[in-house]
Amino acid sequence: MRKILLYSIIGFFIILYFSLTIFILPEKYLSNEQLVPQPYFEVILSNSEISLGDSFQLSIVSENRGDYGDIHILSTSFPTLSEIEGIVEIVTYDFTQSSVHITPGDEIGAKYSGGLESIIAKYPSIEAMNRPILPDAKNHLELIITPEKPGIFTIYVKSIDIPHTSNQSHYPYSGILDHQDEYVLDYSVNVNP
Repeated sequence: MRKILLYSIIGFFIILYFSLTIFILPEKYLSNEQLVPQPYFEVILSNSEISLGDSFQLSIVSENRGDYGDIHILSTSFPTLSEIEGIVEIVTYDFTQSSVHITPGDEIGAKYSGGLESIIAKYPSIEAMNRPILPDAKNHLELIITPEKPGIFTIYVKSIDIPHTSNQSHYPYSGILDHQDEYVLDYSVNVNP
């Protein structure tokens, strides 16, 4: 008899709870505030012009100026290279996850889809990643780059936070589109022969 009474009371409270959430207070449960992480970065190039055989330094401070995010990605890509081995070296890296090196031919995400859409990489890149990313968190990536050919050496930089809930979840917000159909800021160094 006690078990039946106990099960009846528990059943009553379960029905009451679900009735409240579905019929009386649905706005409370359906209107969860959506978090909007907001990536941002600043780039410093040590030189705008070098001689062939010399190196230059690329320093990036990456941060989240918005809400908590699950993943923060800083992507640095090299559209004038086919490989980065022996050309690009990481000297400072304080992101929480290991860097990912993308090579031409790799399948990678595209169009801010979080991996739902993909393309084949046309040029190499280095992706630095935090998981999770707290509000106001800052991280540093510093590269030493030694170009092997004269001419304009170009670097694309972008940052994306996941969940990607709005246009504020990536930086920059407009400009040049890269091979992933995502916005980048471009930086260049003139390499003299």
